[in-house]
Amino acid sequence: MEKNKDKSHLIDQLYDYLEEQIQELKTDRNQLNHKMQDMIQEKNEKEGAINNQQKIYQIRKVFSPLPLEIEEEKQPVSEDMIQIEKEIHEFQMILREKEEKITKLHDYQKGLEETCLFAEEFVEREDQKILFVPAFEQLMGYVKKLYPTQRINYQDSSESSKVCMTFSFLKGFQAVLESLLNEIGVFVLNFEMNIDEYKILINIEAKPKVIKNAKDFYEKRSVLENKLTKEFSIERWKTNAVVIQTMIEM
Repeated sequence: MEKNKDKSHLIDQLYDYLEEQIQELKTDRNQLNHKMQDMIQEKNEKEGAINNQQKIYQIRKVFSPLPLEIEEEKQPVSEDMIQIEKEIHEFQMILREKEEKITKLHDYQKGLEETCLFAEEFVEREDQKILFVPAFEQLMGYVKKLYPTQRINYQDSSESSKVCMTFSFLKGFQAVLESLLNEIGVFVLNFEMNIDEYKILINIEAKPKVIKNAKDFYEKRSVLENKLTKEFSIERWKTNAVVIQTMIEM
């Protein structure tokens, strides 16, 4: 138990560190964005000045010869515009890098949340025996909290079983959720559980969102199959429905 507390403390520290880095990146991003907006405003003002100058040029060209000073002023303004556009482009590149780093750190945080969810809550000790049915109900409660906007249909059961929760099942279950919810994207996720004294069967049915790249969708099946543990099998993998079955026995 002491080791688990130490591990939990380290995870909390890492999570807080990631949050600190994210906030620093957001501050930098906002400051850079403010500077870039100033540059864009300056660019727009100079473009307006150039447009006015061109109008003057056209009018003077019609009614009188063009003074040399107007012609001489055109080139420096053009060089200023090139420099401003270059600086704006550099700001945009830096902002993209900041956004990518923020997204990556958020993904790391998400991974830490899922690690705590699947590893610590139900298997604090390798030799610990936890009955599957109440543990799975608790697990689904955490899943719904982790994905609050996702439609997840599951009903608690009043039946009992001697089957125990295992780390192997949790590992496979985590892979399924990451694939369906994070990588593919689904409208709804349905869970149907059949409980027996010595075995439990769970059918997981998902309705994928509109698939833009069919090849990529079917390649994700192979990726998931390589991550699944022995309890899981893919029964159907179509663009209109994905069905995954898991069997847990004593």
